[in-house]
Amino acid sequence: MVKSPPRLLIVISIFILLTFGTFFAIKFAKGYRPSFKSKTLQGTGLLSANSFPTGASVFINQKLTTATDDTLNLPPGEYQVKIAKDGYIPWEKTLQLQAELVTQTNTRLFPAVPDLKPLTFSGALNPIPSPDGQKIVFAVNNATTDVKNGLYILDLLDRPFSLKSDPRQIVRNSSQFDFIQAQLTWSPNSSEILATINPDKPNQANILLNINSFNDADDYKDVTAQLPIIITEWNELLDKKYQERLLQLPDFFQQIATQSASMFFWSPDEEKLMYTATASAQIPENLITPLPASSTQPEQRALEPNNLYIYDIKEDKNFLITAIPSITPTDSPLSNLSHRYSPITLHHIQWYPDSSHVIIIESDKLIISEYDATNQHIVYAGPFTESFVFPWPNGSRLITLISFNDNSDMPPNLYSINLK
Repeated sequence: MVKSPPRLLIVISIFILLTFGTFFAIKFAKGYRPSFKSKTLQGTGLLSANSFPTGASVFINQKLTTATDDTLNLPPGEYQVKIAKDGYIPWEKTLQLQAELVTQTNTRLFPAVPDLKPLTFSGALNPIPSPDGQKIVFAVNNATTDVKNGLYILDLLDRPFSLKSDPRQIVRNSSQFDFIQAQLTWSPNSSEILATINPDKPNQANILLNINSFNDADDYKDVTAQLPIIITEWNELLDKKYQERLLQLPDFFQQIATQSASMFFWSPDEEKLMYTATASAQIPENLITPLPASSTQPEQRALEPNNLYIYDIKEDKNFLITAIPSITPTDSPLSNLSHRYSPITLHHIQWYPDSSHVIIIESDKLIISEYDATNQHIVYAGPFTESFVFPWPNGSRLITLISFNDNSDMPPNLYSINLK
């Protein structure tokens, strides 16, 4: 009669198997793979090749390897990664993979062929985006009837079933109040617009307009007497928000922000800062504890005046974007207030809504670049008015002014450029 193994031996065997199984499972999840040559477990780097849209081809060192979205185990080292999809501009970057760490591509692919659609048909003069990026105010002076001339709001909304959101009129132009030529200033909360009519003239008027309804002439509120108080209050609101954001920065970078830089524009997710250096300075290494698998792209920590940089607060990385012309403050408190909302009124670079890209405006083309200055793609080349380019809040489109009738008196219209 064969004796069964002692119960204790069975328990010990199961415990050993579970222990080794758990050990190998943890190592496997961290990217370790068995090497039959060295007869050991070797650490690999994990490449998460993800993209939007999905289903793109992934090339590793010029060889087609897989498709997005997929995770690859690769020996630690440097790799040339290319992600391509028919109809889209290819994405390429040199990535440094480290053992046990996951490196994500987070690729945003942009269409290779632009798709233009008009958003206005009677012209759009002096378009200005709201501070929250959800609306655009513009003037119309070429409508079929005089009652349709005035100021309009375009709500940047995505409606179901591709329903259009037509611009809505908020005030009518008149001989007494010329809103077409008025200087327009948004309130910090994007709920009101201050229309300054005949600025710097004895008959200057400052009409505060509600953007959520039509403003009847009988209800106009001239706030000229209260204007200094309104400007002070609006600046104080912006100062408070600026100070709160400043505290997110490492201590030394707070000194940089107050002594050697200006024109600060936080990314939509408030994790990155676009700024212009005003003096030479050196950002020390490791202002914060380095994050695992942080960016390995070349950065620039030596600041030079009139260079525009982007600082990644989470990863403590500082990237040089480009040189820009020096900008001097104006004598207009309202203009200086508007400059604080968006870089659109100051220079040719602004944030793209995903916080990972910026929009660069050049004389004959629109470029979208990653915030580390890599993958600069031309998404549109053709006629447009350089004074205005702005992204749709979800990044699906760019909005710009275009005139296809250069030899006529017709004003330009707002067009959308599809980026999906």
